[in-house]
Amino acid sequence: MNLRNTTLSLLALTLAGGATAQLVAPRSPIGFSAATQHVTPRAPRAEQGTSRQVVLFSEDFANGFAGNNDFGSWTTSGADGAIWKYDTFGPTGAYSDLTEIIESATVANGFALFNSDSANTDFSVDPPVIVATPIEWEGSLESPVMTLPLNTGLEITFHQGFRYCCQDAPVFLEVSTDAGLSWPTSISVGEGVEGNDAFDGVSAFNITNALEGSDGMSVKIRFRHSADAGTSHYYWQVDDINIQTLEGFDMRMVSASQSSFVNETAGTYDSLAYSVYPLNQLRGLPLNMTVLNNGGETETTAVATFEIDLDGNQVLSTEIPVPNFAPGEIRTIYIDPNYTPSDVGTYTVNYSINSDEVDPTDNNTSTSTFKVDPYVYGRDGGTAASFEDGPADGSEFVLGSAFYVGNAADITSVDVLLGSASDLGAIIVGQVRNTDADFTVVATSQEVEVTAGMLNAVGGSNWTNLIFASPYALDANTDYLITVEAFGEVTFGQNGTSPAQTSFIRYGVPAQPLDWYYTTTTPCVRMNFDASVGIEAKDVSSGVGMGQNLPNPANGTTTIPYTLENTARVTFEVRDMSGKLVLTSNEGIRAAGTYRLNLDTNVLSEGVYTYTMRAGDVKQTKRMTVIIASLFHELKRGCLARGGPSFWRFECCS
Repeated sequence: MNLRNTTLSLLALTLAGGATAQLVAPRSPIGFSAATQHVTPRAPRAEQGTSRQVVLFSEDFANGFAGNNDFGSWTTSGADGAIWKYDTFGPTGAYSDLTEIIESATVANGFALFNSDSANTDFSVDPPVIVATPIEWEGSLESPVMTLPLNTGLEITFHQGFRYCCQDAPVFLEVSTDAGLSWPTSISVGEGVEGNDAFDGVSAFNITNALEGSDGMSVKIRFRHSADAGTSHYYWQVDDINIQTLEGFDMRMVSASQSSFVNETAGTYDSLAYSVYPLNQLRGLPLNMTVLNNGGETETTAVATFEIDLDGNQVLSTEIPVPNFAPGEIRTIYIDPNYTPSDVGTYTVNYSINSDEVDPTDNNTSTSTFKVDPYVYGRDGGTAASFEDGPADGSEFVLGSAFYVGNAADITSVDVLLGSASDLGAIIVGQVRNTDADFTVVATSQEVEVTAGMLNAVGGSNWTNLIFASPYALDANTDYLITVEAFGEVTFGQNGTSPAQTSFIRYGVPAQPLDWYYTTTTPCVRMNFDASVGIEAKDVSSGVGMGQNLPNPANGTTTIPYTLENTARVTFEVRDMSGKLVLTSNEGIRAAGTYRLNLDTNVLSEGVYTYTMRAGDVKQTKRMTVIIASLFHELKRGCLARGGPSFWRFECCS
């Protein structure tokens, strides 16, 4: 299971099956105030190089912190700066080992290491364990003072290897122009790397604007491990640092998205990146790209292009000029106007930034995709890329994602991907919740017992429908949290990345209370607006379809969905296994449409029955099981009760 801590001293732990824990932290309400701002030019990338570069500063730590450059020694600072070490072996600790050594070109002559894991590890036991109260470390490695030229593009590249847990990446590159008295430029160099995922590669960042307003004579850089991120593990390794000029023209795609969501300033979940839109929730999408002039000259002919294909056929191509694009400048360009999809299918958005000048690197494009479905609303990647396994003791466990409903609609089911490690017979329900402080439940589906036919391995897409007895009416312009609650050991598929405070998990761990957490891995939990969900394919000739009753086994009340393509007189008959008629329901004449029959099984004895729908001349029959939730009755038979959310399952004692 994923162990999550309700305090900020979150631990990095290993999941069953070898997977790693996901980034989580206690939930907080959507805020409207601006958060502390950091410059985030782009996620770490593999450096491709540019032409006509002049190296101004270079460091490979061949002389340790004494420096192998033309300017002087490195120093450490901050409350825990002493954790920075010159190293040749690699990280160690409760969660790190020497095999995770950085793969830099000059690793053999040493590198800089912030071994935060080791500093929080008790090595007096074998194997080593994390200390009872891990510390959130704060420490920096500072370069010597250097002189850098002004009025030219500047880029820093370095090889880094890092891993962290459990909130935000704690790794920052910072620049000072007053010999370290202040550090106004702070660049997150861990953007795009999820908690517990290891990154090892060359990263490059444009620092042209960091020197604005200075004389370039008192420049320092530092690598800062920040305690503000609330993390204590695992390590950060840095090597092969270069600062170089950028000559000519180099346009770069920093990121591209169909979303403009920023948790700190968003008022709703409207602008989240949804992977699947239903027809009833189509709206203008804020397609955008963030681009960087990584060259040494101002671009005057730059153009941002958005091209949209639907199932391979282009439906839109638009160009937006990006004038007077200065060296080191970063701009976010939105499609204008917002694009509103209209047809069902798969949409591919191609983003590009180009100019009339020769560009030395091939990093000017990006692509994103989304789908439009008649009924389904989703944020996940569509298959089970990994699994969230919840509490091992089968205690309360809820997970799901936030959705924005722009147009009033009736939700008919919550859809979920279940993992193959789920216990057969466990109970799950789908839920609609408000996004208030308590995530109040406003609608609950019928209970479903997990069966083998519902399960998925990695890559699976066998969705289970958790159907509401009656469709629940959702209000327009409203946020909802759509969740699945499990009673018993159940694993749930997950696929994709969620912004903080948009996907959530609720459960408790030993010695800690039940609580809500957010997760940055997207649960495979969706909304479904299909009124005929749960109904098997219609008889081709008759246009009549009937679904399996839910819940099954039935207890008290069960629902039978059915659909008609033509007006017909509808009746239902329930018979026991001897063929005796025990219950009837005359539905009368029904027009074409989708319906649900709520059947009261309290009048029936425990056992197996068949139910038959007659629609005109068409007849369809299925089986159902009825149980009686009488504790006295079951205990008299010597049976053991197991709890579900609103009825009891019983297993005979051995």
